[in-house]
Amino acid sequence: MNFLGKLSIVVILIMSIMFMGLSMAVYATHKNWKLVAENTKKSLDTTNAAKAAAETEFNRRIEDLDREKTTLTQQLVKAEAERASLAERNVQQQTELEGLRQNQRDHIAAVAATQAINQTLATEVGDLRQKIRTEQKTRDSVFKQALDATEQLHQAAGEYNATRERNEQLVKQVAGMSSVMNAKGIDPATDPGSVPPTVEGIVSQVRQTPGAQLVEVSIGSDDGLKTGNTLEVSRGDKYLGRLEIIETSPDKSVARVDRKFQQGQIQEGDRVATRIKL
Repeated sequence: MNFLGKLSIVVILIMSIMFMGLSMAVYATHKNWKLVAENTKKSLDTTNAAKAAAETEFNRRIEDLDREKTTLTQQLVKAEAERASLAERNVQQQTELEGLRQNQRDHIAAVAATQAINQTLATEVGDLRQKIRTEQKTRDSVFKQALDATEQLHQAAGEYNATRERNEQLVKQVAGMSSVMNAKGIDPATDPGSVPPTVEGIVSQVRQTPGAQLVEVSIGSDDGLKTGNTLEVSRGDKYLGRLEIIETSPDKSVARVDRKFQQGQIQEGDRVATRIKL
């Protein structure tokens, strides 16, 4: 056998060994895929069963939570109703308590007043007893009382004369005031409550409406103005006209321009002042 033959035999041997090792490796890594599939299916079935059980448990817990939520909601509504009832009862009891406290204060005041009256009566009785004992001891006190009564009579007569003189003075003053009011064109029988106070302000806005000119002024009901009061408008020494209050608010009023008394164009910033409406 020549060298080439020997070399071929060695190569064949080496290749045989390699193929044998490859076959052993393939056999070692071989799997039973059917068994693997069956095991996987069993695992999947177990997982699906566990999933179904978990979903059933989840749904059951959801239902339990819904029932518990409904129960808690009902309890909350009931508690809120009880709270409102207790609050109302508390208000009623507070009112009753305040009434009882007021009754207690009234009773205490009544008792104090009664005690004061009793003390006064006791003092008066003591004084009367002392006077009786004094009158019984001496008859001269009768004469003294007569003198005292005469002196008091003279004093009362003097007070009466002074009061009569004061009354005459007041009558004269009223007559004089009535004459002055009549001379000024004021009815003495005018209700003092209908007379506006003496206040001043300014025209803050002028509005023209169909058939009337309206003016807004800076004084209102807090200043004593009422509907129907009148205001005189001026600018410097110039008299511009008269306004009649038709609406009031705390710090401003709306008035209508009286065309009969208008003597000039009324503008913002003009001065207004109250007057007596006859």
